[in-house]
Amino acid sequence: MSPSTASTNALRNNNIFRNNLNLKSLGVGILALLTTLPIALLIQVINNRFIKSPEKIVMICGVFFIFILAIPPITYLIYKRRNAELGILGLIILTTISILLVSTYIYWVYSYVRFPADILIWSETDFIKDILKFRIGYPIYSAQVNNESFIYVPGAQLLTYLIAWLSGNSTSIPAYRLIQLLYTLIGALFAFLTFRRLLELGNIEHRVVNWKLWGAFGLLFFSLIATNSLTNPFVQDLHDDALAQLLSIIAYYLLITYVITRKKYVLTIMVLFPGISFLVKQSLIVWALFYLIYLALFDRKLSIRQLITFSAISFAFIGLVIFGCYLLWGDPFIYWTFTVLSKHGVSILRSFQHGLDIWVYFSLGLLGGVVLVRGKNIKILLGLWLIWLLLIAQETYTSGIAWMINHIGPGSLIASIWFLAGLARIWPMIFSKDKVIGHYQNWINAGTVIIIMSFLFYGLGTVRIPLPPLGEDAYRYVNEIESQFQGQNSSDILLDFGSWVYIEDNVIMKDQAPSIGDRGFSGIGDFSGIIQRLQQHTYSKILVRDLDSPTFTYDYYLWPSSSGIKQVLLSNYHVIGEINGVEGIDNYLFGDISILVPIGN
Repeated sequence: MSPSTASTNALRNNNIFRNNLNLKSLGVGILALLTTLPIALLIQVINNRFIKSPEKIVMICGVFFIFILAIPPITYLIYKRRNAELGILGLIILTTISILLVSTYIYWVYSYVRFPADILIWSETDFIKDILKFRIGYPIYSAQVNNESFIYVPGAQLLTYLIAWLSGNSTSIPAYRLIQLLYTLIGALFAFLTFRRLLELGNIEHRVVNWKLWGAFGLLFFSLIATNSLTNPFVQDLHDDALAQLLSIIAYYLLITYVITRKKYVLTIMVLFPGISFLVKQSLIVWALFYLIYLALFDRKLSIRQLITFSAISFAFIGLVIFGCYLLWGDPFIYWTFTVLSKHGVSILRSFQHGLDIWVYFSLGLLGGVVLVRGKNIKILLGLWLIWLLLIAQETYTSGIAWMINHIGPGSLIASIWFLAGLARIWPMIFSKDKVIGHYQNWINAGTVIIIMSFLFYGLGTVRIPLPPLGEDAYRYVNEIESQFQGQNSSDILLDFGSWVYIEDNVIMKDQAPSIGDRGFSGIGDFSGIIQRLQQHTYSKILVRDLDSPTFTYDYYLWPSSSGIKQVLLSNYHVIGEINGVEGIDNYLFGDISILVPIGN
């Protein structure tokens, strides 16, 4: 056998071994995720039993959690006795904590997933409206005076609808939300695969002890980060966040996979991926620039000609996708997806504040980089680390457009990959049996690390109280809204937020609040359409929140100029009643609703 043949066979055997290891560790991780379901069910039983005593529920759940947390490490110590390894014991404890946290999240998020109305966040109204438009063949984008279009591209909405339709739940809002969680789970899976790739690139994969435990802890950990309350608070809601996070982590996985394998088909996917991702979120085209930066500055395996070809095809494909959308929807597409967003100014002060808010994720990525960026692949690792840094910096900067930080989710998830890979590298050193410092000191050191990691879970926004965020009063609220539509044509009634009341009648409702709020904020909206419809008493009934508040969505007090809508509304309609807001929920979408009818009625 020739040396080249032997080398090829060795590489093939190594790849087979690595693939089997990937499958086994992933399989254990999936099994660990499945164990969270019965625990989540137990939390449900406790809540049902003591529904009127939240403090007792938390106390009882705490007792059960302590009991569950104690079982695996005690079992391991009894089984191994003096042969117990501190590193494995530490992983068992962290894995058990992660199982409990994921179980609590599953119970907690179930309250949101099953909620029948699309009013959890502002974007749900237009998300459902886009699905409805597609179902009845109505244009996704129309003239701005209609006030019925979304500022995001429709990829997440249409893919969600397709999956729901294939499952036989084409009009189910809970099914749509469950699909967002599916995107998030797949994102956690790709995060784990990227974690494995990063260890492989750092030549430390073979140092990791007990890959099965790392598979369990890793997949649970990434699931928690992908759903954290700091930078991923809306992944269960109808927004493009969940799918955008999934595409970002796939984009990063493709880059690191190409660096390791040099497969041409991976490079081909990288060429097309930013253009495809644009259909889900406009900002995802930034991956074309990130790819170019990495290949030009840190890879240097492509010739200048190949690099130019890669860039030309990538940016040309993005342009082709945008042109295709323009052919479908014309000028309204450009207005809603580019013009409106481009007029949203970035507040540097707000961006800086958001950077401080997520300092823990910056710290994770920085710590991971310090540990991993070394060795013979230092240039490659440095490039990959800098791409993460550019991503999270870009997300933090653009988050200054608004007051929320949910757009920093992908960067946070990738930061956690670097952190966990760095932790896996130094784990054997942390938990080594150092005979010099003594047996008890080793245990003290190991216990200190576990305690620090346990507190870190809270700092990362992965801890939730085992109580439902939505109670029965939220359903009363929905029922009272629906009662205002009974026996009447839904197309004659304007509800400011929420499209669920229009689904059965296939009504595309104009003049709802989200599209008006987006343009009022940047001062570029033409509101002549809604003003004319109000003056003509087009709507027999109007239901709006915060009518008497300066935060009235149709005429927000911080806009550069008044929309004039509130004045015209009160000149032509008068209040005849009110729907009380949901008690205990600090969310304007669950606030008091004023019921108005035309003056003279």
